[in-house]
Amino acid sequence: YMTQSAIALLRQQMEYGHIYDMTTLAQNPVKSISKTQVVACMNPTAGSFEINPRLQRWFVTFAIGMPSRSSLNVIYDTFLNGHLTKGGFVEEVTSLKDNIIKAAMNLHKEVMEKFRKTAANFHYEFNIRHLANVFQGLRVAQAEQINAGEKLVHLWLHESERVYGDRLVSP
Repeated sequence: YMTQSAIALLRQQMEYGHIYDMTTLAQNPVKSISKTQVVACMNPTAGSFEINPRLQRWFVTFAIGMPSRSSLNVIYDTFLNGHLTKGGFVEEVTSLKDNIIKAAMNLHKEVMEKFRKTAANFHYEFNIRHLANVFQGLRVAQAEQINAGEKLVHLWLHESERVYGDRLVSP
C-alpha cells in the first residue's frame, strides 16, 4: 500500500526529531519537527497485523478486547434499569428489560457471525459501538410515549434496524 516510506519517516522523526526532505537536497534537506504528539490506532481485523518494532518501541501499547457477555449484561442492565425505573415507565414495560437485553445481544452476535467483512463489503464490521447505539436509542424513550410493552419491543426493533440495517448493502 506504499505506506512503508511514511512509517520510516515517522520513525525517523520520532527518533531524531527531524527528517530529510529529498526534494530540497541542494538547499538544507533537514526538516526539524518538534513539539508533536503521535497517537495511533490499529484495526485488529484488517490490514497488516505487525508493526515495525523500531517504530512500536516509541508507543505505549494498549489492547482492548470485546467484554464478555456477562459484563455486557451488567452494563446494559444498569443503563436500561436506571432509565426505566427513574423514567416512570409502567410495570409492563420495565418487566421486558431482561428480554430486550438478551434479544439485543443475541441479534448482535448473529449479525457479527452472518455479515463478515469482505473486500466488497469492507464496512461490515460490527462492534460494541453498534450495540451501544441500540441502547442509546432506547434510552431516549419517554414514559408517556412508551406506555405498553409492545411499544418498547417496536422501539427496540426500530433501533436495531436503524443501527444494523443502515450498514447493509441490500435488504
